[in-house]
Amino acid sequence: MNKSLLHLIIVIGILLLPSNVFSQQLVAPKKRPNVLLLVADDMNWDSPGCFGGAAPEITPNIDKLADQGIRFHHAYVNISICTPSRSVMLTGLYPQNNGAQAFQRILPNIQTLPNILNEEGFLCGTIGKPLNQQELFRWSVTYQWQGVGDENEWGRDPNVYKEFCSSFFQMAESSKQPFFLMASSHDPHRPYGGGKNGKEHFERIKSSKTFTSEEVAVPKFIPDLPDTRKEMAAYCTSVRRLDDMVGTILDELKKSEHYDNTIVLFLSDHGMSLPFAKVNCYVQSTKTPLIIRWPGKIAKGSSNKEHMISTVDLMPTILEAVEISNDSPTDGRSFLPLLRGEAQEGRDAIFTQFNHIHGRTPYPMRSIITKEFTYIFNPWSNGKRAYRAAPMSGLSFKAMQREAEKNPQVRARVHHLQHRTVEEFYDLRQDPHSLKNILNSKENESGYEEEISKLRKKILEWMIKYKDPALDAYKNRHSPEYLERFLADYTAKAKAEKEAVLPYEKAKGYRF
Repeated sequence: MNKSLLHLIIVIGILLLPSNVFSQQLVAPKKRPNVLLLVADDMNWDSPGCFGGAAPEITPNIDKLADQGIRFHHAYVNISICTPSRSVMLTGLYPQNNGAQAFQRILPNIQTLPNILNEEGFLCGTIGKPLNQQELFRWSVTYQWQGVGDENEWGRDPNVYKEFCSSFFQMAESSKQPFFLMASSHDPHRPYGGGKNGKEHFERIKSSKTFTSEEVAVPKFIPDLPDTRKEMAAYCTSVRRLDDMVGTILDELKKSEHYDNTIVLFLSDHGMSLPFAKVNCYVQSTKTPLIIRWPGKIAKGSSNKEHMISTVDLMPTILEAVEISNDSPTDGRSFLPLLRGEAQEGRDAIFTQFNHIHGRTPYPMRSIITKEFTYIFNPWSNGKRAYRAAPMSGLSFKAMQREAEKNPQVRARVHHLQHRTVEEFYDLRQDPHSLKNILNSKENESGYEEEISKLRKKILEWMIKYKDPALDAYKNRHSPEYLERFLADYTAKAKAEKEAVLPYEKAKGYRF
């Protein structure tokens, strides 16, 4: 067949297409802002320099980003463990409503942010700590880590992010599509600091700055001991490597000419892996260093210290910012007015939770946090049961245990970490690091009755509205017998849910 005849057949074929298909092919994609979501792994809200800084010159690139946008000083994630936290961000639903209360699947019928954006013509990519379930997320482009095994061993080389992002931005430019890119660092998740490792494919290079024990600031919620300083120095070194990654991605964004039309969001998935932070419901467990840059829309170098932000609100905010309406259920609401510098009512409290990890011994917790107070409900606490979690495996907790042998204050702190009380209440105005549980004894409640009552009522309303499975336990919190039955049922259900997801994990070749 000669070229002229082939050309004629193609033209006739196009003319015979239904008019709606023909028009769709000729319509240019709607111009919308791009979205770049940068997520740190296990980093406390006050570690970046622009939020106080855990060490000098720890985050020059993140600080520069803050200078170009807005910092939220009261932003919170809703659960202090990685997969559930990120699942809230990308579904706009609390864990009990999206299905991922722990390391579990998001329910099959849930709409996700990348899926919605994909259907609206966005090129959607992800690199770094994975959120699997491609059938729900429908990522256009994903980075495939080399090798197999625990994903915490990967993603610690900024050059990997550089190469992927360079190609991704070029792809978006060539296709003339707006893009959504989620870049999730594995830093500063354990293992901290260091450089190369002997394992094959271990993508880890040396941080651009190594910190010493003398340089770091030890968080006030743990004692200042030689080994806590040593662990903090390694942690800060990993935070600096996270910052190296952020700088690399933003440099590639500038080269791509997308810089001025891209909404950049930076935050952490939850607090650091130290006692009283990650895998808990304290302020330092769930507060996150949220920074948003949007040229021409957000005033440079601005900060918001008035409103409280929840990551359940990220998805509706992003969708409204890129002018996409969607009727999928959501537990959050857009905070776009705050990005415009406006006020917004109803932003005075955050609800957080923790459930379990991989179906092992659950420690269900619920909390309500305001700028002034924190109330926490621990149905697992019975005075005998001992809490145990990954943040207690490092140098800091072991140092605390040794110090507790001779120091009564540290001994009391260790005992509280391990045993808690069913209810906790903290006055953040006088005790911002949640060191003194006002509900630990009746005499300490004096003067706080009204505030405690208000938060108890508010958390009850929240649990009813959002169908929290711990609702009946909360209603019966004064009955030790009821709480024991609840925890037995809760534990059995958690194990069953983990067992149920094993065939899916085996089929897909990964674990949640």
